[in-house]
Amino acid sequence: MASLTSLLGAGSKAAMISVRQLILSLLAMLTASGVLAVFLTNPEFIGSQALIIRAAILDCAILLLLTAIYPLAPVFVKRPGAYGFVVCLPALLPAILYFSWLLPQRSPGEIQGDQLNSALITDASSNGLVEVGFAYPIYTPLITLRNTGLFTEYVNVFLRVTDANDGSALFRAVRAEVPDSGLSVESSVRGMLSNNGDYRFNPLALPPAKTVQARMVFIISSLDDGTSFTDALSSAFKAEFEIRNPATGALITSFPLDRL
Repeated sequence: MASLTSLLGAGSKAAMISVRQLILSLLAMLTASGVLAVFLTNPEFIGSQALIIRAAILDCAILLLLTAIYPLAPVFVKRPGAYGFVVCLPALLPAILYFSWLLPQRSPGEIQGDQLNSALITDASSNGLVEVGFAYPIYTPLITLRNTGLFTEYVNVFLRVTDANDGSALFRAVRAEVPDSGLSVESSVRGMLSNNGDYRFNPLALPPAKTVQARMVFIISSLDDGTSFTDALSSAFKAEFEIRNPATGALITSFPLDRL
């Protein structure tokens, strides 16, 4: 009878340990999923972190995942130290090596751009986006920008049109925040187009190793009377997009504009 009681007590204790391990494993799995979701769905935030911090975030998810499957490794039952040294520690090294050594070696550190199409909003084509009698055409090209660097970059997009006499006009894409806007043309256009998710405004965030597709908004405000934007582009010697640093205005890269 005593031996039967002892056996039942041991079985109950084992069952309690199993339930405790199951709960810890589920919590570790859920936490690992949350950390991994943050890592994968927030490229702008993750790209702004130091490389070693990115490795630590990824290793945190890996460690939590290995903790979750620890009960499934009977060889290491009651040997968590051995499990950590033999299984967990080697599993953490690849992320550290990737972010600290391999990724910097493979990164060109450039921003590449291309234009996908052109569009022009005028009074006749506004569809309610631009008030009747609006004085300036709005050029809305669709472009792609790819950041091949290591960190998130913030850039402003400009349009430069150069004529045959080497005179140029530089247009800045509409900004997300217009200081001292009042009733300015830029703030009016920003307000009218802000509810349409297709349009993007300066500055653009470019996460590393990601391609951002954006339909930019340019207010063409320096044309001579009677000259359309299409005519101005047709007669231009060169037209190109310029990608510049928002803080310093330094030119980062440029790429040609496709004619309308």
